[in-house]
Amino acid sequence: MAYRRAEQRKAARRDAGSGSRPPTRSRSGPAPEGGTRQAWTRVARSRADAVADRLSGPIAGAFAAGWSAVLTLLMVGSLIAVAWVLGAGSGSITDAMNVAGISWLATHLITISVPDGSISALPMGFVLIPGWLLWRAGSWAARRSGACVWQDVRPMVGIGAGVYATVALLVATATANEAASVSPVAAIIGAGAFALLVFGGGATREAGLWPSIVDRFSPHTRLRLRAGLVSFGVILTGAAVALAVSLALHFSTGLTILETLSPGLVGNVLLFILGLAYLPNALIWSSSFVVGPGFAAGQDTIVSPFAVNAGAVPAFPLLGGIPEAASSWMPVLLLVPLIAGGLGMALISGKRPVPVLTKQGQLERLWVSGIAALVMFGGCWLAGGGLGSGRMAYLGPNALYSALATFALTYVGGILCDQLRRVRNWWSSRRALRSVDLREQSNDILDVGRHIG
Repeated sequence: MAYRRAEQRKAARRDAGSGSRPPTRSRSGPAPEGGTRQAWTRVARSRADAVADRLSGPIAGAFAAGWSAVLTLLMVGSLIAVAWVLGAGSGSITDAMNVAGISWLATHLITISVPDGSISALPMGFVLIPGWLLWRAGSWAARRSGACVWQDVRPMVGIGAGVYATVALLVATATANEAASVSPVAAIIGAGAFALLVFGGGATREAGLWPSIVDRFSPHTRLRLRAGLVSFGVILTGAAVALAVSLALHFSTGLTILETLSPGLVGNVLLFILGLAYLPNALIWSSSFVVGPGFAAGQDTIVSPFAVNAGAVPAFPLLGGIPEAASSWMPVLLLVPLIAGGLGMALISGKRPVPVLTKQGQLERLWVSGIAALVMFGGCWLAGGGLGSGRMAYLGPNALYSALATFALTYVGGILCDQLRRVRNWWSSRRALRSVDLREQSNDILDVGRHIG
């Protein structure tokens, strides 16, 4: 009760219209009022009473999602307007507005239809713009409405996602033209799912409901999920190192591309921003390269550790890091997913390696490799696509092949790691026994020497 009264006094000192943040709980400390992890969310109700002129959950969700969509649309539109004014584009102001609306939809990774093809290889880095604002909007809606239980959060998130999807539908309808357009169905589904995930994440985090989500999984299931994500993280780290080395080795190629383009000051700034936005895509492409299948740099091309067959690629500095030919050392990169699988299994098994032929051992490896492969599939599916028609109709990795290769290599890596740990444990125990035997023999020799003396 002292905790509740302290929170109420703290909330009363704040502005009446701003609300207060739900009480947080440290990882090591107990839950408030001595309850389970879900009990601390009920304590957050004390802040709901301190919010003056509270909004209902659906109204707060609709308002927050709506202004988030409008604000991101204005941000993208301002960038397009600046580029248009400085001469980076051509056409009327109506064309610039259409480009701004389609670009806003593209920041949600929604496919753009163009004559004789589509643009689906969109920069994943731009997702941070609407994602951050939607997250903040969800947090504000939960704080402003005082929502702290699932019964209050569900309608708020649902209405917010519906409003966001409606704005996307209006933008897709208003900006459709012969040069580029977005399907209304794709706009509704893509923007709605994006808002449901991000807006809902911010709202549930602010409402203090994340511990209740985590508690739905058993501790061992959470350990399996963590091990699979660690395996994928190791692959991603190895891919980042390989990408950085490749870009450093081909730095002169990138400078040559820039000199050929001669974009000017504004063009250089836009290319730099676009390169940063495409870095997550390049990282996923590099991850597929590390696990073996590689990626395509156009139709009928392949870039993998075993073969490089890539013709002319778009004049983009980030693509200058593609190797010109396969080197003999490139297959060594396959050790990265093997190590990743071993580290994931080491996280699950602890000090004792998992037996190879037992049902439990097979199940644990299936969990670790399956989660890593599933994340790889999703990343490759989002990072790949096309840039119009013709040769650039397909770019990026094959999601299915990359996922299968990730699963196979991490699975084998888990087995090899367990075997190596078993051999290490056997060698350590043998050395320990040998040291014990030598100690006993030395004691016997000393006893014989005492008797003789």
